[in-house]
Amino acid sequence: MPPPLPPSPPPPRLLAGGDHHPPPTSASSPEHPFHSAHLVLPSPSPSTADLSSPHLPFALAFAFITQPSPLPRRLLVVLHAAGARFPAFYHAFASALLSLPFPLLLPHPRTRLLLAASELARAAAPGFAPLLVSLLRRVPFPGDARLLEVLHEHASFLADEEPQVLATAVFAFLRLLSRNRLAPAAGSVECKDCEECNGAKNLQECRGRLVSFCVSVLRDHFQVCALLGRDLVRSLHELALVPEFQLLWRDLILDRAADVCRIGTPRWCTAVAITSEMETQLLFMMNNVKWGDQKRYQLWFARKHLMVPGGEERIPDIVRFICCGYHPTNEVMQSGVIARWAVVGWLLTSCSKGYVVANAKLALFYDWLFFEKGRGSVMNIEPAMLLMVNSVSQYTDITNMLLEFLFLLIDNYDVQRKEVIARCVRSAFGVLVKKGVVPSLVPLTGCDKLSLLLRQKLLAFLSDTCEVAEEACGKPINEVSKGTELNKRIC
Repeated sequence: MPPPLPPSPPPPRLLAGGDHHPPPTSASSPEHPFHSAHLVLPSPSPSTADLSSPHLPFALAFAFITQPSPLPRRLLVVLHAAGARFPAFYHAFASALLSLPFPLLLPHPRTRLLLAASELARAAAPGFAPLLVSLLRRVPFPGDARLLEVLHEHASFLADEEPQVLATAVFAFLRLLSRNRLAPAAGSVECKDCEECNGAKNLQECRGRLVSFCVSVLRDHFQVCALLGRDLVRSLHELALVPEFQLLWRDLILDRAADVCRIGTPRWCTAVAITSEMETQLLFMMNNVKWGDQKRYQLWFARKHLMVPGGEERIPDIVRFICCGYHPTNEVMQSGVIARWAVVGWLLTSCSKGYVVANAKLALFYDWLFFEKGRGSVMNIEPAMLLMVNSVSQYTDITNMLLEFLFLLIDNYDVQRKEVIARCVRSAFGVLVKKGVVPSLVPLTGCDKLSLLLRQKLLAFLSDTCEVAEEACGKPINEVSKGTELNKRIC
Protein backbone atom coordinates (compact mmCIF):
# COMPACT_ATOMS: atom_id res chain seq x y z
CA MET A 1 0.00 0.00 0.00
CA PRO A 2 1.60 3.28 -1.08
CA PRO A 3 2.31 5.75 1.71
CA PRO A 4 -0.20 8.56 2.04
CA LEU A 5 0.67 11.74 0.22
CA PRO A 6 1.87 14.55 2.47
CA PRO A 7 -0.70 17.28 2.96
CA SER A 8 -0.31 20.17 0.55
CA PRO A 9 1.04 23.33 2.13
CA PRO A 10 -1.53 26.03 2.82
CA PRO A 11 -1.75 28.88 0.33
CA PRO A 12 0.50 31.84 1.16
CA ARG A 13 -0.96 34.61 3.27
CA LEU A 14 -1.70 38.05 1.84
CA LEU A 15 -2.46 39.98 5.00
CA ALA A 16 -0.72 40.33 8.32
CA GLY A 17 -2.74 38.11 10.61
CA GLY A 18 -3.68 38.77 14.21
CA ASP A 19 -6.07 37.71 16.92
CA HIS A 20 -8.65 40.30 15.83
CA HIS A 21 -8.45 39.38 12.12
CA PRO A 22 -10.48 36.43 10.80
CA PRO A 23 -8.54 33.52 9.22
CA PRO A 24 -8.41 33.27 5.40
CA THR A 25 -10.92 30.41 5.46
CA SER A 26 -13.56 32.65 7.06
CA ALA A 27 -16.09 34.19 4.69
CA SER A 28 -15.62 37.54 6.44
CA SER A 29 -11.90 37.67 5.64
CA PRO A 30 -10.77 39.86 2.70
CA GLU A 31 -8.48 36.98 1.72
CA HIS A 32 -11.34 34.48 1.41
CA PRO A 33 -12.31 35.23 -2.27
CA PHE A 34 -8.65 34.93 -3.30
CA HIS A 35 -8.05 31.63 -1.50
CA SER A 36 -11.34 30.18 -2.73
CA ALA A 37 -10.58 31.16 -6.33
CA HIS A 38 -7.08 29.72 -5.98
CA LEU A 39 -8.57 26.38 -4.97
CA VAL A 40 -11.17 26.42 -7.76
CA LEU A 41 -8.62 27.33 -10.45
CA PRO A 42 -5.35 25.87 -9.20
CA SER A 43 -3.70 25.73 -12.62
CA PRO A 44 -1.46 28.68 -13.44
CA SER A 45 -2.43 28.20 -17.12
CA PRO A 46 -6.25 28.04 -17.21
CA SER A 47 -8.07 26.58 -20.15
CA THR A 48 -10.16 28.55 -22.60
CA ALA A 49 -13.27 27.73 -20.60
CA ASP A 50 -11.66 29.14 -17.47
CA LEU A 51 -11.26 32.54 -19.12
CA SER A 52 -14.96 33.19 -18.57
CA SER A 53 -14.97 31.94 -14.97
CA PRO A 54 -16.02 34.55 -12.38
CA HIS A 55 -13.22 33.17 -10.16
CA LEU A 56 -10.44 33.95 -12.64
CA PRO A 57 -9.90 37.63 -11.66
CA PHE A 58 -9.34 36.65 -8.02
CA ALA A 59 -7.27 33.59 -8.90
CA LEU A 60 -5.05 35.56 -11.25
CA ALA A 61 -4.73 38.44 -8.77
CA PHE A 62 -3.73 35.91 -6.09
CA ALA A 63 -1.08 34.46 -8.41
CA PHE A 64 0.21 37.95 -9.32
CA ILE A 65 0.81 39.02 -5.72
CA THR A 66 2.17 35.73 -4.38
CA GLN A 67 4.48 34.51 -7.16
CA PRO A 68 8.21 35.03 -6.57
CA SER A 69 10.25 37.29 -8.82
CA PRO A 70 10.54 37.47 -11.75
CA LEU A 71 6.87 37.38 -12.67
CA PRO A 72 6.13 34.27 -14.84
CA ARG A 73 5.30 35.21 -18.40
CA ARG A 74 2.35 32.82 -18.44
CA LEU A 75 0.50 35.05 -15.97
CA LEU A 76 0.83 38.02 -18.31
CA VAL A 77 -0.38 35.91 -21.23
CA VAL A 78 -3.46 34.82 -19.27
CA LEU A 79 -4.17 38.38 -18.09
CA HIS A 80 -4.15 39.88 -21.57
CA ALA A 81 -5.86 36.90 -23.21
CA ALA A 82 -8.77 37.23 -20.80
CA GLY A 83 -8.78 41.01 -21.19
CA ALA A 84 -8.84 40.78 -24.99
CA ARG A 85 -11.68 38.28 -24.98
CA PHE A 86 -13.75 39.84 -22.20
CA PRO A 87 -13.29 43.66 -21.93
CA ALA A 88 -14.85 43.66 -18.46
CA PHE A 89 -12.11 41.35 -17.19
CA TYR A 90 -9.58 44.15 -16.65
CA HIS A 91 -12.08 46.00 -14.46
CA ALA A 92 -12.75 42.83 -12.47
CA PHE A 93 -9.01 42.19 -12.04
CA ALA A 94 -8.36 45.76 -10.83
CA SER A 95 -11.39 45.61 -8.52
CA ALA A 96 -10.06 42.40 -6.99
CA LEU A 97 -6.74 44.10 -6.22
CA LEU A 98 -8.56 47.14 -4.80
CA SER A 99 -10.62 44.95 -2.47
CA LEU A 100 -7.52 44.14 -0.39
CA PRO A 101 -7.02 46.31 2.71
CA PHE A 102 -3.74 47.89 1.75
CA PRO A 103 -2.43 48.75 5.26
CA LEU A 104 -2.61 45.05 6.21
CA LEU A 105 -0.81 43.70 3.13
CA LEU A 106 2.42 41.85 3.77
CA PRO A 107 5.58 43.36 2.17
CA HIS A 108 5.85 40.89 -0.73
CA PRO A 109 2.19 41.24 -1.83
CA ARG A 110 2.59 45.04 -1.66
CA THR A 111 5.52 44.93 -4.05
CA ARG A 112 3.73 42.56 -6.41
CA LEU A 113 0.64 44.73 -6.36
CA LEU A 114 2.73 47.55 -7.84
CA LEU A 115 3.90 45.20 -10.59
CA ALA A 116 0.28 44.39 -11.40
CA ALA A 117 -0.55 48.11 -11.55
CA SER A 118 2.44 48.68 -13.83
CA GLU A 119 1.32 45.92 -16.17
CA LEU A 120 -2.22 47.31 -16.38
CA ALA A 121 -0.88 50.79 -17.09
CA ARG A 122 1.47 49.48 -19.77
CA ALA A 123 -1.47 47.83 -21.51
CA ALA A 124 -3.69 50.92 -21.01
CA ALA A 125 -6.20 48.49 -19.58
CA PRO A 126 -9.59 49.79 -18.43
CA GLY A 127 -9.60 49.97 -14.67
CA PHE A 128 -5.95 50.89 -14.17
CA ALA A 129 -6.68 54.55 -13.35
CA PRO A 130 -8.68 53.87 -10.14
CA LEU A 131 -5.96 51.43 -9.05
CA LEU A 132 -3.22 54.05 -9.47
CA VAL A 133 -5.27 56.68 -7.63
CA SER A 134 -5.93 54.23 -4.81
CA LEU A 135 -2.19 53.56 -4.49
CA LEU A 136 -1.43 57.29 -4.55
CA ARG A 137 -3.60 57.78 -1.47
CA ARG A 138 -1.37 55.37 0.44
CA VAL A 139 2.07 56.96 0.01
CA PRO A 140 4.58 56.81 1.50
CA PHE A 141 4.94 53.08 1.93
CA PRO A 142 7.71 50.55 1.21
CA GLY A 143 7.69 50.38 -2.57
CA ASP A 144 6.43 53.86 -3.46
CA ALA A 145 9.61 54.39 -5.50
CA ARG A 146 8.24 51.72 -7.83
CA LEU A 147 4.94 53.61 -8.08
CA LEU A 148 6.92 56.71 -9.00
CA GLU A 149 8.66 54.76 -11.76
CA VAL A 150 5.31 53.60 -13.12
CA LEU A 151 3.96 57.15 -13.24
CA HIS A 152 7.16 58.55 -14.75
CA GLU A 153 7.21 55.85 -17.41
CA HIS A 154 3.64 56.55 -18.49
CA ALA A 155 3.50 60.33 -17.88
CA SER A 156 2.95 61.29 -21.53
CA PHE A 157 0.25 58.66 -22.00
CA LEU A 158 -1.50 59.74 -18.81
CA ALA A 159 -1.36 63.40 -19.87
CA ASP A 160 -3.23 62.52 -23.07
CA GLU A 161 -5.59 59.78 -21.91
CA GLU A 162 -5.97 60.15 -18.12
CA PRO A 163 -4.99 63.75 -17.26
CA GLN A 164 -6.80 63.63 -13.92
CA VAL A 165 -4.64 60.70 -12.79
CA LEU A 166 -1.43 62.57 -13.66
CA ALA A 167 -2.64 65.73 -11.89
CA THR A 168 -3.62 63.59 -8.91
CA ALA A 169 -0.12 62.11 -8.78
CA VAL A 170 1.53 65.54 -8.85
CA PHE A 171 -0.72 66.83 -6.07
CA ALA A 172 -0.25 63.72 -3.91
CA PHE A 173 3.54 64.02 -4.16
CA LEU A 174 3.52 67.79 -3.58
CA ARG A 175 1.50 67.36 -0.39
CA LEU A 176 3.74 64.49 0.71
CA LEU A 177 6.86 66.61 0.18
CA SER A 178 5.31 69.59 1.94
CA ARG A 179 4.27 67.65 5.04
CA ASN A 180 7.63 66.02 5.42
CA ARG A 181 9.60 69.19 4.71
CA LEU A 182 7.81 70.93 7.55
CA ALA A 183 8.12 67.99 9.95
CA PRO A 184 11.04 65.70 9.07
CA ALA A 185 10.83 62.40 10.89
CA ALA A 186 13.44 62.25 13.62
CA GLY A 187 15.50 59.10 13.99
CA SER A 188 14.72 56.94 16.98
CA VAL A 189 17.09 54.57 18.76
CA GLU A 190 14.24 52.55 20.19
CA CYS A 191 12.23 52.16 16.99
CA LYS A 192 13.82 51.35 13.65
CA ASP A 193 11.48 48.81 12.08
CA CYS A 194 8.00 50.28 12.61
CA GLU A 195 5.82 51.34 9.69
CA GLU A 196 6.39 55.06 10.29
CA CYS A 197 10.19 54.75 10.41
CA ASN A 198 10.32 52.54 7.33
CA GLY A 199 8.05 54.92 5.46
CA ALA A 200 10.17 57.94 6.44
CA LYS A 201 13.37 56.16 5.40
CA ASN A 202 11.83 55.15 2.08
CA LEU A 203 10.62 58.70 1.47
CA GLN A 204 14.04 60.16 2.23
CA GLU A 205 15.65 57.79 -0.25
CA CYS A 206 13.35 58.74 -3.13
CA ARG A 207 12.83 62.42 -2.22
CA GLY A 208 15.03 63.64 -5.07
CA ARG A 209 13.09 61.57 -7.58
CA LEU A 210 9.79 62.87 -6.21
CA VAL A 211 10.96 66.47 -6.66
CA SER A 212 12.30 65.72 -10.15
CA PHE A 213 9.05 64.05 -11.19
CA CYS A 214 6.87 66.93 -9.98
CA VAL A 215 9.07 69.59 -11.60
CA SER A 216 9.28 67.77 -14.93
CA VAL A 217 5.51 67.15 -15.13
CA LEU A 218 4.77 70.77 -14.19
CA ARG A 219 7.10 72.01 -16.91
CA ASP A 220 5.97 69.57 -19.61
CA HIS A 221 2.26 69.30 -18.79
CA PHE A 222 1.32 72.48 -16.97
CA GLN A 223 -2.18 72.62 -18.45
CA VAL A 224 -2.88 69.19 -16.99
CA CYS A 225 -1.57 70.25 -13.57
CA ALA A 226 -3.75 73.38 -13.74
CA LEU A 227 -6.73 71.05 -13.27
CA LEU A 228 -5.79 71.12 -9.58
CA GLY A 229 -6.85 74.76 -9.34
CA ARG A 230 -5.65 77.13 -6.67
CA ASP A 231 -4.46 74.35 -4.36
CA LEU A 232 -1.60 73.79 -6.79
CA VAL A 233 -0.36 77.31 -5.96
CA ARG A 234 -0.91 76.74 -2.24
CA SER A 235 1.22 73.59 -2.36
CA LEU A 236 4.00 75.25 -4.34
CA HIS A 237 4.04 78.15 -1.87
CA GLU A 238 4.79 75.71 0.94
CA LEU A 239 7.73 74.34 -1.08
CA ALA A 240 9.06 77.74 -2.09
CA LEU A 241 12.33 77.23 -0.16
CA VAL A 242 13.21 74.03 -2.05
CA PRO A 243 15.77 75.12 -4.71
CA GLU A 244 14.17 73.14 -7.57
CA PHE A 245 10.77 74.69 -6.88
CA GLN A 246 12.28 78.16 -6.54
CA LEU A 247 13.51 77.93 -10.15
CA LEU A 248 10.16 76.53 -11.27
CA TRP A 249 8.28 79.35 -9.53
CA ARG A 250 10.41 82.03 -11.12
CA ASP A 251 10.43 80.51 -14.62
CA LEU A 252 6.89 79.23 -14.95
CA ILE A 253 4.47 79.75 -12.06
CA LEU A 254 4.91 83.43 -11.19
CA ASP A 255 3.21 84.73 -14.34
CA ARG A 256 0.43 82.15 -14.23
CA ALA A 257 -0.36 81.99 -10.52
CA ALA A 258 -3.14 84.59 -10.68
CA ASP A 259 -4.95 82.72 -13.47
CA VAL A 260 -4.60 79.35 -11.73
CA CYS A 261 -5.91 80.80 -8.46
CA ARG A 262 -9.15 81.75 -10.22
CA ILE A 263 -9.79 78.03 -10.83
CA GLY A 264 -11.63 76.43 -7.92
CA THR A 265 -10.20 73.33 -6.31
CA PRO A 266 -12.07 70.21 -7.51
CA ARG A 267 -13.45 67.84 -4.90
CA TRP A 268 -11.40 64.86 -6.04
CA CYS A 269 -8.23 66.88 -5.52
CA THR A 270 -8.70 67.46 -1.79
CA ALA A 271 -9.52 63.80 -1.16
CA VAL A 272 -6.13 62.73 -2.54
CA ALA A 273 -4.26 64.48 0.28
CA ILE A 274 -5.84 62.30 2.99
CA THR A 275 -6.07 58.54 3.25
CA SER A 276 -9.18 56.57 2.35
CA GLU A 277 -9.60 55.54 5.98
CA MET A 278 -9.50 59.16 7.13
CA GLU A 279 -12.06 60.15 4.52
CA THR A 280 -14.43 57.35 5.57
CA GLN A 281 -14.22 58.26 9.25
CA LEU A 282 -14.60 62.02 8.64
CA LEU A 283 -17.67 61.45 6.47
CA PHE A 284 -19.11 59.17 9.15
CA MET A 285 -18.71 61.90 11.77
CA MET A 286 -20.30 64.58 9.58
CA ASN A 287 -23.17 62.37 8.42
CA ASN A 288 -24.05 60.24 11.44
CA VAL A 289 -22.73 61.64 14.72
CA LYS A 290 -25.22 63.85 16.55
CA TRP A 291 -24.35 67.00 18.48
CA GLY A 292 -23.19 66.09 21.97
CA ASP A 293 -21.88 62.66 20.94
CA GLN A 294 -18.92 63.87 18.91
CA LYS A 295 -16.19 63.94 21.57
CA ARG A 296 -15.53 60.23 21.72
CA TYR A 297 -15.45 60.01 17.93
CA GLN A 298 -13.05 62.92 17.75
CA LEU A 299 -10.78 61.27 20.32
CA TRP A 300 -10.97 58.02 18.37
CA PHE A 301 -10.01 59.84 15.14
CA ALA A 302 -7.19 61.78 16.83
CA ARG A 303 -5.64 58.67 18.37
CA LYS A 304 -5.75 56.90 15.04
CA HIS A 305 -4.55 59.64 12.72
CA LEU A 306 -3.30 62.75 14.54
CA MET A 307 -1.39 61.38 17.54
CA VAL A 308 1.11 59.55 15.34
CA PRO A 309 4.41 60.76 13.81
CA GLY A 310 3.56 63.30 11.11
CA GLY A 311 -0.17 63.11 11.87
CA GLU A 312 -0.60 66.72 12.95
CA GLU A 313 0.87 67.95 9.66
CA ARG A 314 -2.17 66.45 7.90
CA ILE A 315 -4.60 68.83 9.62
CA PRO A 316 -4.42 71.54 6.88
CA ASP A 317 -5.23 68.92 4.25
CA ILE A 318 -8.13 67.65 6.38
CA VAL A 319 -9.45 71.22 6.63
CA ARG A 320 -9.25 71.61 2.84
CA PHE A 321 -11.14 68.35 2.40
CA ILE A 322 -13.89 69.49 4.76
CA CYS A 323 -14.24 72.86 3.01
CA CYS A 324 -13.98 71.77 -0.62
CA GLY A 325 -14.31 68.00 -0.72
CA TYR A 326 -17.52 67.48 1.24
CA HIS A 327 -20.67 69.57 0.78
CA PRO A 328 -23.55 68.23 2.90
CA THR A 329 -27.10 68.20 1.59
CA ASN A 330 -29.90 70.18 3.20
CA GLU A 331 -31.27 66.97 4.72
CA VAL A 332 -27.94 66.27 6.42
CA MET A 333 -27.60 69.84 7.71
CA GLN A 334 -31.10 69.67 9.22
CA SER A 335 -30.66 66.21 10.77
CA GLY A 336 -28.84 67.36 13.91
CA VAL A 337 -25.43 65.92 13.05
CA ILE A 338 -22.20 67.73 13.90
CA ALA A 339 -21.56 70.57 11.44
CA ARG A 340 -18.47 71.07 9.31
CA TRP A 341 -17.51 74.28 11.10
CA ALA A 342 -17.47 72.46 14.46
CA VAL A 343 -15.13 69.79 13.10
CA VAL A 344 -12.82 72.50 11.76
CA GLY A 345 -12.88 74.29 15.11
CA TRP A 346 -11.93 71.07 16.89
CA LEU A 347 -9.06 70.50 14.45
CA LEU A 348 -7.73 74.04 14.97
CA THR A 349 -7.72 73.58 18.74
CA SER A 350 -5.97 70.22 18.31
CA CYS A 351 -2.87 71.83 16.75
CA SER A 352 0.12 72.16 19.07
CA LYS A 353 2.58 73.49 16.47
CA GLY A 354 2.43 77.10 15.34
CA TYR A 355 3.16 76.44 11.67
CA VAL A 356 0.42 73.79 11.53
CA VAL A 357 -2.10 76.27 12.99
CA ALA A 358 -1.05 78.88 10.40
CA ASN A 359 -1.36 76.41 7.51
CA ALA A 360 -4.73 75.19 8.81
CA LYS A 361 -6.09 78.76 8.98
CA LEU A 362 -4.77 79.42 5.47
CA ALA A 363 -6.52 76.27 4.27
CA LEU A 364 -9.74 77.48 5.89
CA PHE A 365 -9.65 80.96 4.32
CA TYR A 366 -7.93 80.15 1.04
CA ASP A 367 -11.08 80.28 -1.09
CA TRP A 368 -11.97 83.66 0.42
CA LEU A 369 -8.89 85.23 -1.15
CA PHE A 370 -10.05 84.43 -4.68
CA PHE A 371 -13.82 84.35 -4.29
CA GLU A 372 -15.77 85.70 -7.26
CA LYS A 373 -19.48 86.25 -7.10
CA GLY A 374 -21.21 83.91 -9.53
CA ARG A 375 -18.19 81.59 -9.86
CA GLY A 376 -17.10 80.57 -6.39
CA SER A 377 -18.99 78.03 -4.29
CA VAL A 378 -20.48 79.46 -1.12
CA MET A 379 -20.08 76.03 0.50
CA ASN A 380 -16.28 76.42 0.36
CA ILE A 381 -16.34 79.60 2.44
CA GLU A 382 -19.24 78.67 4.72
CA PRO A 383 -17.25 76.80 7.44
CA ALA A 384 -15.01 79.78 8.25
CA MET A 385 -17.97 82.16 8.51
CA LEU A 386 -20.05 79.86 10.71
CA LEU A 387 -17.05 79.07 12.91
CA MET A 388 -16.47 82.78 13.57
CA VAL A 389 -20.14 83.59 14.21
CA ASN A 390 -20.89 80.54 16.37
CA SER A 391 -17.74 80.96 18.47
CA VAL A 392 -18.15 84.65 19.19
CA SER A 393 -20.12 84.29 22.44
CA GLN A 394 -18.42 81.37 24.23
CA TYR A 395 -15.11 80.97 22.40
CA THR A 396 -14.34 84.56 21.50
CA ASP A 397 -10.60 83.91 21.26
CA ILE A 398 -11.22 81.67 18.22
CA THR A 399 -13.17 84.42 16.43
CA ASN A 400 -10.50 86.97 17.34
CA MET A 401 -7.78 84.66 16.04
CA LEU A 402 -9.56 83.97 12.74
CA LEU A 403 -10.48 87.59 12.03
CA GLU A 404 -6.96 88.75 12.80
CA PHE A 405 -5.51 86.09 10.50
CA LEU A 406 -7.93 87.04 7.71
CA PHE A 407 -6.78 90.66 7.80
CA LEU A 408 -3.15 89.52 7.82
CA LEU A 409 -3.85 87.49 4.69
CA ILE A 410 -5.50 90.42 2.95
CA ASP A 411 -2.54 92.67 3.65
CA ASN A 412 0.32 90.25 3.11
CA TYR A 413 -0.57 87.19 1.06
CA ASP A 414 0.03 88.86 -2.32
CA VAL A 415 1.01 92.51 -1.88
CA GLN A 416 0.85 93.24 -5.62
CA ARG A 417 -2.75 92.00 -5.79
CA LYS A 418 -3.83 93.29 -2.38
CA GLU A 419 -6.80 95.28 -3.71
CA VAL A 420 -8.05 92.33 -5.77
CA ILE A 421 -7.88 90.04 -2.73
CA ALA A 422 -9.67 92.63 -0.56
CA ARG A 423 -12.44 92.88 -3.15
CA CYS A 424 -12.80 89.08 -3.19
CA VAL A 425 -13.08 88.91 0.61
CA ARG A 426 -15.72 91.68 0.64
CA SER A 427 -17.62 89.75 -2.00
CA ALA A 428 -17.42 86.63 0.16
CA PHE A 429 -18.90 88.47 3.16
CA GLY A 430 -21.73 89.84 1.04
CA VAL A 431 -22.61 86.53 -0.62
CA LEU A 432 -22.62 84.68 2.71
CA VAL A 433 -25.32 87.03 4.00
CA LYS A 434 -27.21 87.20 0.73
CA LYS A 435 -27.38 83.38 0.54
CA GLY A 436 -28.62 83.16 4.13
CA VAL A 437 -25.61 81.39 5.61
CA VAL A 438 -25.78 84.04 8.35
CA PRO A 439 -28.58 86.61 8.70
CA SER A 440 -26.11 89.49 9.10
CA LEU A 441 -22.61 90.38 10.26
CA VAL A 442 -23.86 92.15 13.38
CA PRO A 443 -22.63 89.28 15.61
CA LEU A 444 -19.12 90.25 14.48
CA THR A 445 -19.40 94.02 14.09
CA GLY A 446 -21.48 94.59 17.21
CA CYS A 447 -20.16 92.16 19.82
CA ASP A 448 -18.45 93.80 22.81
CA LYS A 449 -16.54 90.61 23.58
CA LEU A 450 -14.61 90.88 20.35
CA SER A 451 -11.47 92.96 20.10
CA LEU A 452 -12.45 96.61 19.60
CA LEU A 453 -9.62 97.06 17.12
CA LEU A 454 -10.82 94.12 15.02
CA ARG A 455 -14.42 95.36 15.05
CA GLN A 456 -13.35 98.80 13.92
CA LYS A 457 -11.13 97.27 11.26
CA LEU A 458 -13.97 95.07 10.00
CA LEU A 459 -16.38 98.04 9.84
CA ALA A 460 -13.80 100.12 8.00
CA PHE A 461 -13.04 97.23 5.65
CA LEU A 462 -16.72 96.73 4.80
CA SER A 463 -17.42 100.48 4.56
CA ASP A 464 -14.99 100.75 1.63
CA THR A 465 -17.89 99.37 -0.40
CA CYS A 466 -21.10 100.65 1.18
CA GLU A 467 -23.30 98.38 -0.93
CA VAL A 468 -21.50 95.27 0.34
CA ALA A 469 -21.47 96.64 3.89
CA GLU A 470 -25.19 97.34 4.03
CA GLU A 471 -26.01 94.07 2.33
CA ALA A 472 -23.73 92.14 4.71
CA CYS A 473 -24.74 93.86 7.92
CA GLY A 474 -28.42 93.96 7.13
CA LYS A 475 -28.72 97.73 7.75
CA PRO A 476 -26.82 100.95 6.93
CA ILE A 477 -23.27 100.89 8.22
CA ASN A 478 -23.63 103.98 10.45
CA GLU A 479 -26.55 102.37 12.28
CA VAL A 480 -24.57 99.22 12.98
CA SER A 481 -21.82 101.14 14.77
CA LYS A 482 -24.41 102.71 17.10
CA GLY A 483 -26.37 99.57 17.99
CA THR A 484 -25.48 99.37 21.70
CA GLU A 485 -28.68 97.64 22.74
CA LEU A 486 -28.27 95.12 19.96
CA ASN A 487 -24.73 94.40 21.14
CA LYS A 488 -25.93 93.55 24.63
CA ARG A 489 -28.64 91.29 23.27
CA ILE A 490 -26.19 89.37 21.06
CA CYS A 491 -23.28 88.95 23.51
